Amino acid sequence: MTRKPSKPGCTPLPAGLAAPARKSLAHAGVETLEHLVQLGRRRLAGMPGVCPRTLAQLQDAMDEHGLKLPAG
Repeated sequence: MTRKPSKPGCTPLPAGLAAPARKSLAHAGVETLEHLVQLGRRRLAGMPGVCPRTLAQLQDAMDEHGLKLPAG
């Protein structure tokens, strides 16, 4: 379960992400779920360390917070 953000636009990434995925996201400057919206599913899926399980975890967290991951 994702922690509730302290302010809008600052929803943290889920805590259970694998270290390689978390490092890859950090390298790309992704710190919140809102950053993922700007990134897009295709680019996210192509990142090192981001596997189908990671995509599912991120999608579940985004659904929980009413966010949508665009295809691009």
